[in-house]
Amino acid sequence: VAEGSNQVIKNFQHEKEEVLVCHGCRAETKCKIRDMSMWCDTTCSSNMNRTRSMSLQQLLEQSLAKETRERRCEVCGCEEATTTSQLVKLPKVLIIILKRYRFNNQDLSSSGKVSRQVSIPETVSLSSLVSDNVTLPDTSMPVLLPHHQTQVGVSVPLPTPVIDPVVPSPSP
Repeated sequence: VAEGSNQVIKNFQHEKEEVLVCHGCRAETKCKIRDMSMWCDTTCSSNMNRTRSMSLQQLLEQSLAKETRERRCEVCGCEEATTTSQLVKLPKVLIIILKRYRFNNQDLSSSGKVSRQVSIPETVSLSSLVSDNVTLPDTSMPVLLPHHQTQVGVSVPLPTPVIDPVVPSPSP
């Protein structure tokens, strides 16, 4: 199935660009990642402040925040890079999954579900998460063909409707 005709991909797939900058030589590496959902980690230590609830907006921003990763540079051999991420293609429908389970293989008793509340507003802003040249989704509605048209859009002639004339009833 071609990507352009796959309705799941058309409606749900987003694309993220990651830019990795080596800490040693400042060499840049870019990669694009396509996914059907966006994970927001409610278990991160940065999310474990003293407040009882978290905002979905903050979780989205943290999921794409700048971070340091272990990555061997092909140029200088340095083992660390800073990663920045931006959405470069938005889907019609963004699926957001909240990671609410914390696992600690050192201390299993501290593993478990994170039950803190996440406030979910009516709308979230993605403006700080997208690139300057982000591709927006096609929001046009599909053209629905009436039942008398074929799938390729060629009209099939219908019989002319017969309209019964209104005949006044005879007067007594």
